[in-house]
Amino acid sequence: MTTAAQSRAVGFLTRWLKGDEALPVPTSVTELARNFSTSIDSGVLYGTPTIDDYIRGRHRVTRRDAIAVPAVKRARDLIAGGIGQFPLQLFDRQGTLVDWQLFNQFEADVPRSVSLTRLVEDLLFYGTAWWKVTHLGWHGKPAEVQRLDPATVTVHRDYITHSEGTAEAWIPHDQLIRFDGPNEGLLVAGAAAINVYRGLANATANAAEALPPMTYFAPVDDVDPLDDDEVKELLADWKRAREQHGTAYVPAALKLNALGWSPEQLELTELRDQAVLEIARLCGVDPEELGVSTTSRTYANAADRHRQFLDFTLGPIMTAIEGRLEMSDVVPFRFDVEFDTANFLRADDLTRAQTDAALIAAGILTINEAREHRGLAPLDTPTPAKEDAPHGVR
Repeated sequence: MTTAAQSRAVGFLTRWLKGDEALPVPTSVTELARNFSTSIDSGVLYGTPTIDDYIRGRHRVTRRDAIAVPAVKRARDLIAGGIGQFPLQLFDRQGTLVDWQLFNQFEADVPRSVSLTRLVEDLLFYGTAWWKVTHLGWHGKPAEVQRLDPATVTVHRDYITHSEGTAEAWIPHDQLIRFDGPNEGLLVAGAAAINVYRGLANATANAAEALPPMTYFAPVDDVDPLDDDEVKELLADWKRAREQHGTAYVPAALKLNALGWSPEQLELTELRDQAVLEIARLCGVDPEELGVSTTSRTYANAADRHRQFLDFTLGPIMTAIEGRLEMSDVVPFRFDVEFDTANFLRADDLTRAQTDAALIAAGILTINEAREHRGLAPLDTPTPAKEDAPHGVR
């Protein structure tokens, strides 16, 4: 292609993309091809992107669009909210629990659970999360941090910038804690599924706003139609009569016709359920939790359900967070960080009572140890011995 032809082609692309949220337009067709060859991600989990997707930016969605989808919001609450309730614990090299200021409250004026929830949400949506260190403790390790929105952080070759409003500030590497998630962010990996759901929801809303009349009158055969004034008077009389009486009467010269869409047609139920099912698969959440009835459950009780959710959905994200916080720029070398999930995995009262009884009978657990596990005070008086059997009774 000649230089003039290249200029015309680029000019055409510039005019075509004008007004759209698109990638920056390159200066030549050669650069356009090179950008596409290096930017297309073969690891997209749902849906195969096309060149048109990358030109128009349809290969990702914004956080605002994603969180507006009820299924995504529910999955986010289950995953981020679930991990956010787990306390973080620090153990020294001897396995002794250590009180660590950062883990008690990460950000000033922000509850610990909220900071953790937002951290997990960033990993879920973007695949990365950022904390800026705002205060160091006496040990030279972070004692207080500030969450940065991943959408405002730009990683350059030799430096990192953070945008706030119209201002952009350079941040030294040693003031940042970067978390990397185990999977591609949902805003990219789930873009196709989220856009499908949004399209179906928009179609339903548009149909609801333009509902046709649910009933209409038509003259029977061989009857002259009414003029406009007579039609208006007839409809007004019909409306007043229907407001006063539950039973209607249709004159012999007219025929009442009913129309409209069924709820299944109006809500596009099956298609929307399919989109929700894809979102559930992407997030690793049981579709039942998102309102889609399936027969995929393989666990028998709540404890099994919690264990499966912890192992296969929450576990990878928790492990990534633990591994990052165990690095020597956050805690002392070779200290271990663990989430405390004891309360989450606690069995129901009946199961716990049966387990305690079996352990006490086997001599593995004492009564006072079992009471301590339940938060009860120990028994001060010894258990009375069984009375001797009456004389002559064996």
